[in-house]
Amino acid sequence: MRRTSLSTLTGVASLAAVLSVTVLPGVATAASAASASTGTSATTQYVNPLAAGTTTSCYGQRWGVLHAGVDLAAAEGTDILAVAAGTVIAAGWNYSGYGISVVIDHGDGYYTHYAHMNATSVTAGQQVAAGAVLGQEGSTGDSTGPHLHFEVHEGSLWNQIDPAPWLAERGIETGC
Repeated sequence: MRRTSLSTLTGVASLAAVLSVTVLPGVATAASAASASTGTSATTQYVNPLAAGTTTSCYGQRWGVLHAGVDLAAAEGTDILAVAAGTVIAAGWNYSGYGISVVIDHGDGYYTHYAHMNATSVTAGQQVAAGAVLGQEGSTGDSTGPHLHFEVHEGSLWNQIDPAPWLAERGIETGC
């Protein structure tokens, strides 16, 4: 079920698309492991990483190399939100070209990477909820202007997959 919620982030009202998914018993995901083993159901929420913005580049070959994410542009300083709950495993200027970035391990075999930020609001080891502010949009690292470079990694860090279908399966459309 898709719903739109109004939340206040750092004093500014913003819309965030939220998807609630009911996980049935026996489905093996980290988010539902405890509830599945007890025969109950769990709910996982997914949130658009930017409350509002424009897709400027999709996953695929660009300038002769793989562009391994989706680029979403909004005003510099716009809050970047955690797509789902998880553990921050990296925050700061850690990976060449990505500038200031945050990586979250969602505990279900997927990692999300948020890059080119102006600043982070989280630290490695921190638990975050879906919709938590991770930092602000910027243009650090190898960047052509203010935007969020968003990646999804499957199974292990640096095994990037196309984020658009992954997000779409969770009710978040990118236009890619």
